Amino acid sequence: MACSVEKSTIPSYIYVKEFKLNTNLLTQGDTSEDIVDVWLFQNNEFKGSFGLPTYIPITDKDKHNIKLRAGVKRSGQDDQRLLYPIFSDYDTILPLNDLGSDTISPTVSYLPNCKFPLIQDFDGNSSFFSINNPKNGDSIAKVNDLDAWKTNNNSAKFILSDSTYQLFYVSKELSNLPANNIPIYLEVDYKCNGAFSIGINPIYNNGKESKGTSVYIANSTNGKWKKLYLDLALDIGTEIAKNGSGTNFQIYFEVQKSGEPLIDNTHLFLDNIKLVHF
Repeated sequence: MACSVEKSTIPSYIYVKEFKLNTNLLTQGDTSEDIVDVWLFQNNEFKGSFGLPTYIPITDKDKHNIKLRAGVKRSGQDDQRLLYPIFSDYDTILPLNDLGSDTISPTVSYLPNCKFPLIQDFDGNSSFFSINNPKNGDSIAKVNDLDAWKTNNNSAKFILSDSTYQLFYVSKELSNLPANNIPIYLEVDYKCNGAFSIGINPIYNNGKESKGTSVYIANSTNGKWKKLYLDLALDIGTEIAKNGSGTNFQIYFEVQKSGEPLIDNTHLFLDNIKLVHF
C-alpha cells in the first residue's frame, strides 16, 4: 500500500530591523522612541509578537495584507510587553513567495486623536516644571554636551546643593485627564547614577488635602539613557473615581542623595517628557 506524503510548506520571511517614529516637533515633541517588539497581523489576524530585530516566517502565499504594530516595555518592565495603543499601524501588501525574504522598515506616528497636555524638551525658554521649595544652590541646568540625550540639544541636569537631601521637580496642574481606563502614558528619557522616583499629586476640588504618591522607582542606568513608557491609567483613574472628575494632577520627579555618607555627585538627567492620552 502506497503511503501519501504531505508536502511541507516552505515559508517566506519578512525582516524587521527597527521601527521609526514620525512626529510634529511643535505639537508632539521629539522622535524619541524605544520600540522593542513588532506585533504582526496578517489579513487582520494576529500572528504573534517578536522582539526586534527579527525574521518572521510566513507560510501563507500570494498577496497578503501585513499590519505591523509597535510594542514597548510597559512601565519599564522587561517581562511586561505592551502593544502601544497610541501609535498608528504600519500597513503594507506583500507578494510572498517560496524562499523569499522582504525587508520592511516600518514608520509609525501618534494617532491623530492623541492629546499632549505636557511636553517638556528643555530646548525652549518655557518650563512646565519647577523645583518645589528650592534651597540656595538647587537648580535644573540645561546641558548639551556628551551627557545630553542628543548632542547639541538640551537635556535637564538636576543639581542638589550641599544641604539638600532630596529635590522635587513638580509640574503645573493638569486638568481634564481621562478616567475609565482610557490610556494615558508618561514618556520620559532619563539617565541617573542612583534611584529616583516619579509620582502623581492629585489636586482635589473639594478642599480635601492631597498627598503625592510615588508610582515608579528607577534605578541607576550605568551611564546610559533609557526610555520609559509609564502607564498611569489606573493610578489617575482611581483618584478620579474617589474624588470626582474635577480632580487635577501634578507630575513630579524626586531625586535623593544616596550612599553612606550621602553622595555629593548624585545626578539625574531628563529629556523628552510627554504626557499622552486620548
